Amino acid sequence: MKNFALIAILSLLLSCGQEFAKIKVTDEKSKIIEKIFEEVSAENIEYLEEVFSDKMKMVNPKEIEFNKSSFILGIKDMYDLFDNITFESSDGDTDGSEIETNYYSNGKVWTSIWNNFSATGKYTGQEINIPFHISYQWEGNKIIEEFQFFDMTAFENEATARNAKNNTSQKISFLIEMRINKGKKLNEIKSFLSELTSLMRKNEPEGYDYGYYISGDGKKVTLTEKYLTSEAAIKHADNFEGGPNMKTFLEMFTLESFIITGNSTEQLKDRLKAWIPIYRTPIGGWSH
Repeated sequence: MKNFALIAILSLLLSCGQEFAKIKVTDEKSKIIEKIFEEVSAENIEYLEEVFSDKMKMVNPKEIEFNKSSFILGIKDMYDLFDNITFESSDGDTDGSEIETNYYSNGKVWTSIWNNFSATGKYTGQEINIPFHISYQWEGNKIIEEFQFFDMTAFENEATARNAKNNTSQKISFLIEMRINKGKKLNEIKSFLSELTSLMRKNEPEGYDYGYYISGDGKKVTLTEKYLTSEAAIKHADNFEGGPNMKTFLEMFTLESFIITGNSTEQLKDRLKAWIPIYRTPIGGWSH
C-alpha cells in the first residue's frame, strides 16, 4: 500500500512537470494573424480567401455561426459601413495589443489576438474605437475556426443608420391605443399582462420591444410592439390568435386605433387585415 501511494505521488509530480502548451508570439502563425489585420485595414479580401479554410466556421459575439462565404460577405459589408479602418500594432511585450499562439501537447493550435478596432462610420459619421478579442484554431496552415468577442453596438448602430438612409429596414412596429373596459381592476390587468410578457420573451425572440403604458386617469393603455421583420410580426399574430389569451385580452381592452409603422410586406398586410390597421411607411429618421 505504501509503495502504491509513493508511485501515485511520483506520477502526480511528474505530470505536473510536463509542459502542456508552448506559447509563441513571433512564430509563423502569429505573423499570419498580424498580416490578416493589415490586409483587412487595406481592404484586401484576397488574403483572407487564402488563409481561411473552405471548411471554416466563424462564431460572432452573439453566438451566431457563419461559413466561409458568409464570413467574407460580412467583411465586405463592414467596408460598406466604415471608412479608415485601423488596428493597433502588436509588439509581443504583453503591454497593450497582442497576438500569441498556443501549441498544445494534444496537437491543437490556437492563436489569439487582443486589439482595438478604430474606424469612422460612413452613415453616422461617428469615430469609434472598440476593444476586441478573437481566437483562431488552425488545421495545418489554414484557419478552421474563428470565435469573436466584442461589443457589436457600434456595428448595429451603423447598420441601422444605413437602413434609414436607404429606407431598407425590415423592422415593424405596432402602436395600439386601447380603452380599459368597465369593471376591470388594475391589479387584474397587471397580472394578466405579466403572463403575456413572459410568453413573448419565451416564444418570440424577434419581438424586441413590448410595452404597456397607462394614462394618468387610468382609463386608457398604449401598447407598443416592435419586431425585426414582418415575418416575426405575423408569428406574433398567429401565436396571439391561436393561443388562450386573446379572449381575456379583448374582455379587458377595447381597441381604439392600431397603427403599423415600417416597410410592411404584403403578407403582413393580408394577415392583419381583419384588425383594420393603419399603415405608416418611413420617410426619415431611424428605428432601433
